[in-house]
Amino acid sequence: MAEKPPPAPKPKPKPPAAAARPTALARPTAPPFKKPQLAPPPQVLPLKPPPAHQYRQQPAGARKPRYRQQRRGGGCSCRRVCCLATGLALLALCLALAAACLAYLYYRPRAPSFHLQPLSPVRLRLSNSSVVSSMDATVGVRVVSWNPNERVAFRYGDGEGRVALADADGDVALGWAPVAGFEHTARSVATVAFVATAKGVVVDEAVAARVRDRYRRRQLAFKVVVDAHVSVRVGKARTGMVPLRLLCDGGVMAPRGGGGDGSAGSVVGPMSKCQVYLFRVRWFSLN
Repeated sequence: MAEKPPPAPKPKPKPPAAAARPTALARPTAPPFKKPQLAPPPQVLPLKPPPAHQYRQQPAGARKPRYRQQRRGGGCSCRRVCCLATGLALLALCLALAAACLAYLYYRPRAPSFHLQPLSPVRLRLSNSSVVSSMDATVGVRVVSWNPNERVAFRYGDGEGRVALADADGDVALGWAPVAGFEHTARSVATVAFVATAKGVVVDEAVAARVRDRYRRRQLAFKVVVDAHVSVRVGKARTGMVPLRLLCDGGVMAPRGGGGDGSAGSVVGPMSKCQVYLFRVRWFSLN
């Protein structure tokens, strides 16, 4: 039998073209980027509520905490001090009122009285001018004071006195003068005297006519104000000086032939009472 021919050899596979031609400039490829795996968040356990306080009932004889006792003790001591201070203040006030009442009953202080004598001498001269009328005046003032106290004396300091002519259209100032201070002892009479002068006081025709008419009839009315200071002496104790004002509204002229020389004993006519003001407050007498 005839032998079979041997099988034909299989062709070898050809390598790829890129592999067949390697190049020296080929770059190595980077490994692919892998996303980092994050760790799982820690597990948060739920918060447990705090345990409820269990208050135990203390026995009746148990002591309370020390700090509470100290706090209550401090409050009580403050209250005691306040009550003690209030009681002492009330006691001192009562003692002062009692001493004042006893002193008033013993000394029986009374306010001195002041009376204004008729003003003398009074000299008025009115100028006759067609343009304006002017007036020159000289007024003597004398105020008599009586101290009715037996154990209380007064000391008056220096001051000043002012005189004004009372008129329906307004008071006309007639000048001022200094007033000397004096000592007013118990159960005695004192006199405050000064002379006020004014020159060239301008007045209108109506006022000048009324002044001439009233001067002839001796019916001029005056207002006198004296500002000074006064202190009170009781035994050897003396108070400080306080403001004093005398206000005399009802001043009149002395009649002709009575007090023309200005002496105190020869003044004839009614005296007007003056009002006394301490600290700009009227001085009232309790008796």
